[in-house]
Amino acid sequence: MMDLVQANLSTLVWCIIAALVAVGAFAYRSSLEFWLNHWKYTFPVLGKTARLSRHGIHGHGGWTDSERTLCGDYNKFISYLSKDEFNKRNAYLAKADDSGRSPTPVWLFALLTVLVIAEGLGFSYLLGSWMARDGSANTHTLLMGAIVLVLCVIMVFLTHVAGHQLYRSNLVVRSRRQWKQDKTQERFSSRKVKLDDDQSVDDKEPDYTQVANRVGTSHSYFMVGVTVSVIVIIAVTSTWMRWSNLNAEQTREAMGVSQSADAGNPFATATTVPAELVSSQKAADDRARAEESSSTRSEGAAAFITLAVIFVVTQIVGIFGGFAWGFGGRESSAAWKTTKGFTTFEDYTNYYAPLRAITQSQLENLQKRMAENADIAGKTFEKTFRDYVLELRAHSNLDAAPVPSPADARPAERAVERVAARPVTPPPVADVSATVTIDELVSEIEGTSDLARKKELIYRLAEPVRTRVIGEIKLRKERAEQAKHALESELDDLFKV
Repeated sequence: MMDLVQANLSTLVWCIIAALVAVGAFAYRSSLEFWLNHWKYTFPVLGKTARLSRHGIHGHGGWTDSERTLCGDYNKFISYLSKDEFNKRNAYLAKADDSGRSPTPVWLFALLTVLVIAEGLGFSYLLGSWMARDGSANTHTLLMGAIVLVLCVIMVFLTHVAGHQLYRSNLVVRSRRQWKQDKTQERFSSRKVKLDDDQSVDDKEPDYTQVANRVGTSHSYFMVGVTVSVIVIIAVTSTWMRWSNLNAEQTREAMGVSQSADAGNPFATATTVPAELVSSQKAADDRARAEESSSTRSEGAAAFITLAVIFVVTQIVGIFGGFAWGFGGRESSAAWKTTKGFTTFEDYTNYYAPLRAITQSQLENLQKRMAENADIAGKTFEKTFRDYVLELRAHSNLDAAPVPSPADARPAERAVERVAARPVTPPPVADVSATVTIDELVSEIEGTSDLARKKELIYRLAEPVRTRVIGEIKLRKERAEQAKHALESELDDLFKV
């Protein structure tokens, strides 16, 4: 084993360095991707800013394609949660008892992988030798590598899943125990609360009910039992194989020593040596070999027990990692990702403030270069990154709203006829069909781009219906204006540097 490590020491060192670099890149991949994108834009001469600056033709809304491209590439790495949405996600984490927790860090997976590989090398070498008794050293090495890889993947997966199941099940068991002790609530869980739901729906209910609404009511320790069984089996089996291998080595050494001693003794076949001298020498040699064998066996037993303890402790660390990190709530992971783990909205906005400042600076650099371009000189470029986000969010809100589709290509006049054919007196509020018809008609009018056509559709309505339609259009316009002002206020807060 040591000969193999020494022969491939340089390769092993480079593999460790590459693994550490890969772990760091994966752990900070979001920041790395942003800076790679920024480097791609700022690279001299051949950078994307230099290429986009050659095109400055204004399009829809006063934007150029170059400006939109730059803002879009940078915007992928910036989040814009409103304060209400941020608080909603933190409320979900708090009520699921996941506040202060975070996903399992990549460095812990890397550490567990290294520990499992280091501990399993010796056992894997023995197992590989038994799987190919007549194989060459290269065959044994390949089998050892395969066994180590399989063992590492299985144990890291099992311990992580077991630790996570242990945390979640303990959370459910504790909440259920509190529910049984309370004896004031008929149901353990009152509803299933999702991340996008109003988190105040169960504020008046006990804490254990709020936990159950987001974590669930079922629990199991199956994977914990499976993992513990696998750990015990591997620890016992590896110790037994090492002990048996030590016994076999001692037997072979004893036979080899006996033969070499007889072969190198010139008096072994002599008849002149007294029998008492031969027997006493043989007894002394046997006693020395027995003491050496006993000492070796004691040292081997201690070493094998220590290796078994190290293996078990390593797996306990893996289980602790799954228990101490991760989330119990059904959507707690999504809530944490959107808030980046920040507990205050100020910290959240301050995290993205430098990224927004860098984006705005790069946009201004692009606009300066486009203004200096001889082909498009004289044009003004006044758009900001804030304008881009404002338009993008406004379009997103419009896309999220229900858009009326043409009713099987039927003309709007049929909707008008349905409303006009109703009694002249306005229908009561409880008349659901009439309300739906008004909504359809308002959507049809708003979906018409021709102003004259809009007026014609309204003129043809009966007076009570027309009044209701106009009132509904005004109400929708007021709501749109309020939403726009709220969005502008939100962005003003976000873009404070």
